[in-house]
Amino acid sequence: MRKWFVVACFALLLVGCGEREKVFVYQSGNEEQNKQEIQHLLKEADVVDEANVIFLNDELFVAIQVKPWKKWNRMKVEESWQKKLEQKFTNLNVTVSTDFKMFWETTKIIDEQGQQDVQEKIHDLKKLAKEET
Repeated sequence: MRKWFVVACFALLLVGCGEREKVFVYQSGNEEQNKQEIQHLLKEADVVDEANVIFLNDELFVAIQVKPWKKWNRMKVEESWQKKLEQKFTNLNVTVSTDFKMFWETTKIIDEQGQQDVQEKIHDLKKLAKEET
C-alpha cells in the first residue's frame, strides 16, 4: 500500500510540474515580427508568470500575471511594462494591466477566436483597466 502511495504522489508531482505556455498571443493581422518581439520580451522577464497579448488593428492589449512573490509591486510592474512597450511599439495604442480579471477576460477572448466582437470586448476591457477600485 505504501508503495502505491509513493507512486501516486510522484505521478501527481510530475503532472503538476508540466510546462505551460507562458505567453499567448491573439492577432488579427499578419504582423509576425511584432508577435515574435513581444513573446521574446515577456518570456525573458523574471517578473512575468503568464501573459495574454492581443494585437488588434492599432491596439495592443497586454494582460500580465505577476509571479507570486512580486505581486507586492504589481503597480510598478504595470507602469514599467507600459513604458517599455510604448517605447518599443510607438505606432500602437498600448494598454497593460496586471489585474487578474483582465487576464481572465483576455483568456476568454483568446479561447473564443472570433473576430466579430473582439473589438468591442477590448474596448470594454480598456474601460475596466482604467477604473480604480
